Amino acid sequence: MTSTALKTCMRKAIVVFTLLLLYSSGLRAQLNVYYINVGQGDATYIELPNGHNVMIDGGPSAAPIEKFIKDKGITTIDHIVLTHPHSDHYRGLKKVFAMVDVKNFYDSRAENIEAKGDNNLRELADAEPSCKTHYPEAGSKLNWDSRVTVKVLNTCPDPVQLKYNDDVNNCSIVLRFFYNGTGLLFTGDAESSIENAMMRIFKSGLDSYALKVGHHGSRYSSTNKFLERVSPKVAIISVGVDNVYGHPHKEALDRVRATGAKIFFTTGGTQTLSIPAPRKGVEPVLEGPVPYDPAAPVLPLVEAAIYKPEVEAPRNVNGPAREQLTEQAAR
Repeated sequence: MTSTALKTCMRKAIVVFTLLLLYSSGLRAQLNVYYINVGQGDATYIELPNGHNVMIDGGPSAAPIEKFIKDKGITTIDHIVLTHPHSDHYRGLKKVFAMVDVKNFYDSRAENIEAKGDNNLRELADAEPSCKTHYPEAGSKLNWDSRVTVKVLNTCPDPVQLKYNDDVNNCSIVLRFFYNGTGLLFTGDAESSIENAMMRIFKSGLDSYALKVGHHGSRYSSTNKFLERVSPKVAIISVGVDNVYGHPHKEALDRVRATGAKIFFTTGGTQTLSIPAPRKGVEPVLEGPVPYDPAAPVLPLVEAAIYKPEVEAPRNVNGPAREQLTEQAAR
């Protein structure tokens, strides 16, 4: 090989290596969200651009989350968030603590006196050798990635003992991620009274491209005014087929659908949303089955589970969670 040919070959090799490096860097710089199919419950896994990872809730049982962790080859989780102490959110997290190393655990101080499993989970977090437990406050920012703004919009940072489901739901840690001009909102099971309080406090700070629909599509969440403020383009509903609660309720589905957002169910499998590194003209991509279409001849299986009870359950619209959020905003 002549020296000229050798130089040409070397230049081509450098170009290929540079392209591969840029491609690899671009992959690392994107933010990936996995809305995990865990049945009737919630679990979300997030890969941050800096290489760190987050898990928000773990679903109602060990098997789905164990499979996800094994399939992804996850050995460490930097940040685990328990939105609130209900079993369809915390049970799977026990398996997570048993399988991987956890560095940080984020919790409210809400005590569900009707359950013991939430405290079992908290004991696991305390026993994890290198894990720190945090109790974030509404309005605070979580320093997880310098390029991603993660803001806490609701929680119960002060100790409170709760018995009724709606009070526990309203202590949900609500998080909004913002990266590359794209907002992602995770509301746990927060209900309408908390949605109203967040609207008053955070106003346009709720606007988000993707909404993890509150409380599995319950009629007690996702009010018209809240959805108008969030203005989602994509809505993901984490729900189980033929669940005893009848989630998602038709009223909530109708309200979400009226926003024009594309609706995706986890019943069709884990939904994946990718936000690319900042590059002109590159839009977020959500991968999954065909979105919900009420005009389609065959609706998603979960549609058959929709029902409306004869008697509406009473709601506590002035619970301790709302009081704590109002007090934090006044500070």
